[in-house]
Amino acid sequence: MLKQIVTIGLLLAGTPYETTAGESFEVSVAHRFVGPVLLKGGRLLAVDQTLEMTRSADQGRTWTRIGPLRDTAGQVIMKGNVRPWSLLRLQSGAIAITFETIPPSQGGGVGKEDGTFFSQSRDEGKTWLPATRVSWPRSPANPTWLIQTRKGRLVLPNEYWRTQPMDRGLGVCTAFYSDDQGLSWRESRDSLWVWENGGRQQGSCEVPTVVEMSDGRLLMFMRTSFQRIARSESRDGGQTWSPVKLTSLLSSNSEIFLHRLPKSDTLLCVWNQASKREIETGYYRARLTSAISRNNGTTWTNFRTVAMSPGQTRTTRIPAVDPIAFLKTPRAIPRESEMLSKEFHMNRAPRVRVIGESAYLIYTHRRYRYDSGKVKRTVNEMRLRVFPVSWFSSTEPAQ
Repeated sequence: MLKQIVTIGLLLAGTPYETTAGESFEVSVAHRFVGPVLLKGGRLLAVDQTLEMTRSADQGRTWTRIGPLRDTAGQVIMKGNVRPWSLLRLQSGAIAITFETIPPSQGGGVGKEDGTFFSQSRDEGKTWLPATRVSWPRSPANPTWLIQTRKGRLVLPNEYWRTQPMDRGLGVCTAFYSDDQGLSWRESRDSLWVWENGGRQQGSCEVPTVVEMSDGRLLMFMRTSFQRIARSESRDGGQTWSPVKLTSLLSSNSEIFLHRLPKSDTLLCVWNQASKREIETGYYRARLTSAISRNNGTTWTNFRTVAMSPGQTRTTRIPAVDPIAFLKTPRAIPRESEMLSKEFHMNRAPRVRVIGESAYLIYTHRRYRYDSGKVKRTVNEMRLRVFPVSWFSSTEPAQ
């Protein structure tokens, strides 16, 4: 019987995006895969660790590298020790990219040429404008994922890691913003970190992710070591932020991703939900959970397990029964005596892009096992999973 082919959405006028109805698949992609965005004509575009563009003509099943990002003079705009972070279709129709140059070593300081940069292409990736600086010169900024608000402002959340002798350091979050299509940038006035119970509990906020809510406010989620996701809000497009509050969403000290589903006010969150016991035993980055909110992140529903390690319990929401307390996982890999199966799977660093009615979920997947008492890593890859976006709002199946 012939498969039913349906048009599931339009990103650009006259650009159909087709896939098989209800079809899902998962493939390995290159490390530091960023994207995808939909090109005119229906192909997908992404960038990976080679600092080259890569393109797919089959909805993401296979990818072909098409060369580095060059300006109109043919000069490569990303080279050297560079990490791409965001690839985003702007309201203007241009494609934007953000990237950071990384110092050769953590102990060598930040050079004047290092930092966070922004560029865009107005011809579907054929050429790119000269990169403009986002972060301050010699600043140890660590950008995350670019968004554009309904009013057109570009907002790029950011993390600094502050250290001093005899101290474990402090993660502090801010946001950069631009109102001229990325030609110039400003930074928020507020720095964000955990400040609970009048300062009796203080700690880092790291790897921020931002989404625009239905009323135009911005919501920032950040990872912490307090077994909870931290949140802050901005009522002025990222210029100022409210004091950090810890939410009731259980989380290990792992990356979170927020996304507003297109043409709706539904918020999506994907993160490493973990119980206290799982954090203590090394299962803190094993289970990926998704949930949605229809009231600007006040409450979350439709908790679903996206990925987990063998032997873990498939669960919906883990209740926050333990009091808020600092808890740093003592190990990244479980001890052999605490393994729930012969193999441990680490699933972390989720990203989501919605194109039409399909969700493109990218995450890091690693596998470990013990061989004669020693840990052996057997798999280290990035995965791209494509499935109907309606999956997030459906109900977790019974065990």
